[in-house]
Amino acid sequence: MLVWSHCSKRLVRRLPTDHVASRFLRRRRLPPCERRRHNSNTADVAKTGEGGTAKWGEKPFYVTTPIFYVNAAPHVGHLYSMVLADTFKRWQQFMRRDAYLLTGTDEHGMKVQQAANKVEKPVKQFCDETSELFKNLAAVSHISNDRFIRTTDEDHREAVHKLWNTLLERGYIYKGKHEGWYSVSDETFYPESQLRREFDQSSGITKVYSNETGKEVEWASEENYYFALSRMKEPLLEFYNSRLEDKFIYPYGQFETIIDSVENGLSDLSISRPSSRFTWGIPVPGDESQTIYVWVDALTNYLTAAGYGKLTAAEFENTMWPADIHVVGKDIARFHCVYWPAFLLAAGLSLPKHVLVHSHWLMNGVKMSKSGGNIVDPLAVMSIADVDSVRYYLLRHNILEGDGDFDTEKVLGRRQADLVFKYSNLVSRTCSKSFSIELALSHHLKGYPVPSTRPDKFLAFQSDMINEANSLVDKVAKHMNNFNPTGSLSEIWDVLKKANQYVDYATPWNTGAGNISPTIFVMSEMCRIISIVLQPFLPTYASKALDKLSVRPECRSIEYAKFEADKTYGKDANLPNRGHVVERLN
Repeated sequence: MLVWSHCSKRLVRRLPTDHVASRFLRRRRLPPCERRRHNSNTADVAKTGEGGTAKWGEKPFYVTTPIFYVNAAPHVGHLYSMVLADTFKRWQQFMRRDAYLLTGTDEHGMKVQQAANKVEKPVKQFCDETSELFKNLAAVSHISNDRFIRTTDEDHREAVHKLWNTLLERGYIYKGKHEGWYSVSDETFYPESQLRREFDQSSGITKVYSNETGKEVEWASEENYYFALSRMKEPLLEFYNSRLEDKFIYPYGQFETIIDSVENGLSDLSISRPSSRFTWGIPVPGDESQTIYVWVDALTNYLTAAGYGKLTAAEFENTMWPADIHVVGKDIARFHCVYWPAFLLAAGLSLPKHVLVHSHWLMNGVKMSKSGGNIVDPLAVMSIADVDSVRYYLLRHNILEGDGDFDTEKVLGRRQADLVFKYSNLVSRTCSKSFSIELALSHHLKGYPVPSTRPDKFLAFQSDMINEANSLVDKVAKHMNNFNPTGSLSEIWDVLKKANQYVDYATPWNTGAGNISPTIFVMSEMCRIISIVLQPFLPTYASKALDKLSVRPECRSIEYAKFEADKTYGKDANLPNRGHVVERLN
């Protein structure tokens, strides 16, 4: 762990915890009954189908995906960012906190301009069409985003101009001539320390590439506006030092990399391009000869959604800003962990609480890219395996620490092994027409009696399993507090495995009076609790399972994830033809 000798200081004033989102600007206090009704009708709850009111007076949990570049159609890597962010949002709602999810598209920049020219379409039309592909992906994959932002939105333009003018007024923007190595693909200049040279035998030319992204760079010279990034080295290091313990950047290996890069020094950052070369973007306010550089433009979207461009400073303090977590891919970690905090510090704005940096999904060991011809179309995979099966595969494979290969056959294999044979099978056996959950529940609300013929080993297993189910929320919460849905699903599947072992051992269909067998009560409670906790991760499957158990919508929130917490379910749960939660694939 890196340690600095100087004292740690908090560089930004933290907002009070009772701030609310821009869409909930300081609502009037309502009586409890009215408050419950108001919250239960919010768009968040309506979209996700999850019960529970927000913690009153607490600012909403604000989670973002990257805004996706519209120079090409979406691939499974984009879906992964969406699924991670959506899971974090749904978990916060499950924990009874209001939450807001932002996703969208980055539509300015030279690459977009070039892509539109290549297909001979007006740039705006090209952006509209490609942005719609990402918007459709979010809808089809049941992402519960509250806004789909586009950098061509008018309120975003206002926010970008406001941030630019603030940085200019505070003395962080100046004009000068810039020469350096520029990557058209990454839309950024790179210092010499971040480059490598390789001799191309086919052309006989030595080419220069970015170490970070592997993209080719070219020498460029032009007059631009600059952001004084070099002045931000010490403030950034001081900020990082103050946030080592609470994981500003996760995983920690990414944090170390960012710290090392800043310690090695920062060069001032070119933040505009001449309009003669680059027209598809937001003009510099007061200087139409320059277009704002794409990263100043793109990163500001997180402020835009919180109302930054339209609100006064006092009003903005009552919004959902700062973001609780930015979910980003490792190829844009520097922009979110160096440039973005530097802009915010310079502008006197609060910084995001966390940046989660995930690795890449590969195909045959190579990062997916349109130019590489190795794109996995997420819609095609979901048409075969369904949404929650793809979601499960992505979440079960932790690629925060390293890249992972995406394999459609493995998606289907996981679906059959884990979702059909373990989860759906347990629900189907519990909801068998041979039993009556409602009758079993009515006979066993005061305990968990078992026939005297059961051995002590069985009783001990049942007791341990019940204890694990009752502590499942706490175990899952520990993983989610560390941004680890993979660990959360492992905890759920451990309990699910024990529940299946319990059914195999108990054989309730052989106990005679199966309708009131104590094991039916225990089986149904295990299914109910597991499905309740599973909602943020697999919302469709969990909802289907709870429907089959006849659990009322208002009894699916966190406080019901305990044995005997719900005494009202089970009616019609065992009717014939209830079906499976997940159907087997032929």
